[in-house]
Amino acid sequence: MTIFEIINKLSNGGMDGLFSQIYGKSKDELLRQRARFLNCTENFSRLYPLREDVRIFSVPASLILGGEFAPFQHGCCISAAASADILGFVEYHDEEVVRISSDFFDAIEIDLSDLSDIAVKYKGFAAVAAEIISEFADMGIYSGGFDAYISSDIPEISEFDVNSTLNILICNIINNSVENKLSEIEIAKIGHKFSENHADFLPYLGSAIGGVALFDMKNPHEPQVHKLNFDFPQWGYSLCMVDLGGENSFEKIDKDLKSVAESIGADYIGNIDDEAFFDDISQIRKKCTSRELAHAIWFVEENNRCRIEAECLDSGRFTDFLEIFNESGNDTAVMFLSSYSADNEEKFKAALAVSMSRNYLGGSGAIRLCNGYLLAFVPNFIAKGYAETIDEIMGAGCTKIMGLRKEANGELYV
Repeated sequence: MTIFEIINKLSNGGMDGLFSQIYGKSKDELLRQRARFLNCTENFSRLYPLREDVRIFSVPASLILGGEFAPFQHGCCISAAASADILGFVEYHDEEVVRISSDFFDAIEIDLSDLSDIAVKYKGFAAVAAEIISEFADMGIYSGGFDAYISSDIPEISEFDVNSTLNILICNIINNSVENKLSEIEIAKIGHKFSENHADFLPYLGSAIGGVALFDMKNPHEPQVHKLNFDFPQWGYSLCMVDLGGENSFEKIDKDLKSVAESIGADYIGNIDDEAFFDDISQIRKKCTSRELAHAIWFVEENNRCRIEAECLDSGRFTDFLEIFNESGNDTAVMFLSSYSADNEEKFKAALAVSMSRNYLGGSGAIRLCNGYLLAFVPNFIAKGYAETIDEIMGAGCTKIMGLRKEANGELYV
């Protein structure tokens, strides 16, 4: 589409149907997205004038609804694509250069005629983007040059890995320019290969897959992906995320899980048969601490819960899902809180968020304490009040109201 066509379509509400699918049906949100897309269009036009075939890409941030230890202990987890996303306005061209500008990082330019010595020539995200382009080229996939303007709507909180979403966006831009496209899992692997500090694979996989999905990580290098037929907006709920910050208990719990696996002679808890695990639990107890064993039991039960939750979502039984999500939340709260230091203020901050949420919801919706944040499914008509109440207690701006998107990521065909 031309710049004029995009502006005309946005001004006339021609993209509202697409926005409803991705961002929800709230009138305020539709107007906000119109303004956001118009701003991106104008910025792209200013930076790269006279472009006649502009493509629009959207890649969602992803979050884990349950089973966050899956890739580390070869279990199952449920990933969901949030309504928060990164947009890319792109035009392909025949020049031997990639130019990328953004509202959240400095402009970069990559010379496609020479992709050697990337670490020397480029720094920061420029180096990451160049490495991704080089990886595709090594696979025989060459997109040629493109100009892009990239804008992020992802909240600046620790639960979201913006870098993973950005890497997947670059992969999608390259992948979509060629006929023999890579699979979503292959895209996730490339994005993750050039992650900072060998980050968790799940955010990359979740952003690449899009929608809501069950990931079976029995073999984390070749995960089994089961996309779920779940249309979140129809149920009349919002997903609220409360940022708790504070002590990260992830490594402590993973260490406990590894200790239990080793006591049984296994590499990972997820590779142990459930029945055999519980049959042998008295012998395991002799080799492990109470905390280690309690965390292992939680992992086994959470692994099974994820499968049941996926069945509920896939068959449209959202009320049943909320019940199991609450059950998971109760058990997970005990697990995470038990891993904090005895007098750690963050422990009581997390407990306070749980108590306040339960009190406000009064039996409606569902909550789950995660590692450093809390997720709450809240009926739409009280979501704003819930966020305001929690913010008053926990700190201004710590609660974000979002939706979940069913649509996959990639190029938006508008």
